[in-house]
Amino acid sequence: MDSWDDLRYFRAVAECGSLNGARKKLGVNHSTVFRRIRGLEEKLGVRLFERRDARYHLTGAGEALMVRAEQVAQAIDEVDRLILGGDQTLEGSVRITCPDGFAYHELPPLLAELRTMYPGIEVELLASSDDYNLSRMEADIALRATSAPPEHLVGRELRSVHWYLYGSDLQRSLPDAPLCVTDFAGQSFIGPERSLLRLAPMQWLEKHAADLHIVARANTLMGMAALVRAGVGLALLPQDVAPDLVPLGEFERRFESPLWLLTHPDLRSNARVQACSRFLVEKLSR
Repeated sequence: MDSWDDLRYFRAVAECGSLNGARKKLGVNHSTVFRRIRGLEEKLGVRLFERRDARYHLTGAGEALMVRAEQVAQAIDEVDRLILGGDQTLEGSVRITCPDGFAYHELPPLLAELRTMYPGIEVELLASSDDYNLSRMEADIALRATSAPPEHLVGRELRSVHWYLYGSDLQRSLPDAPLCVTDFAGQSFIGPERSLLRLAPMQWLEKHAADLHIVARANTLMGMAALVRAGVGLALLPQDVAPDLVPLGEFERRFESPLWLLTHPDLRSNARVQACSRFLVEKLSR
């Protein structure tokens, strides 16, 4: 094997299950991925993938190589983190990942203020409903709404984010008491798409889907909020996703998500990560 690049292409296809997914992940074209995988199989003299149902599945040889590829990747990531962790300059990039609603509404003015304090720091804002892998250095700082932060990361809880019912057509008819599912007979509701079911409030909502009239679904909380604004129906959302909407109330089963700031232990001594973390803790803990 000539280089780490061979393993990098192999890993991308194995993780994505397709050439197209690997192409997007690596930022190359489809033919390049195909050529690299075919060349790797020729070098090793074995088939690494079987194609079934338009997906790439690892063969036995591929699974064995994947174990080694993960070990190599972890070693390279560890070296990169150690080098980055010792950087004491306040110049360069810091990648911050957070939920999309938070990224669109609350974080931008804070990052503008951060920019005036540290003009040498270039912030890369990664807005996503998915969790970036901090061990693989996909991000340097993560703001996550979770009650169970990963044990291998370090950080602190900042505050709690409450979930409310949002909509525009029931404000005068809802009871003052905490809401229950039976209050919504015949009302149009917006439900979560499968990718949102990792969130406890969305799991609860899906459990009661049979008692609700779900007329639309979305794969992001921002998408659900947009459907509420358009008058499609009601939605259960965290308060930071839709600051422009008036909450109609809380369900009798109340939900809140602790907001955590997390980073990898190897980056705790990095000056840029320290500066950004301290600033965000101060601003978001209020």
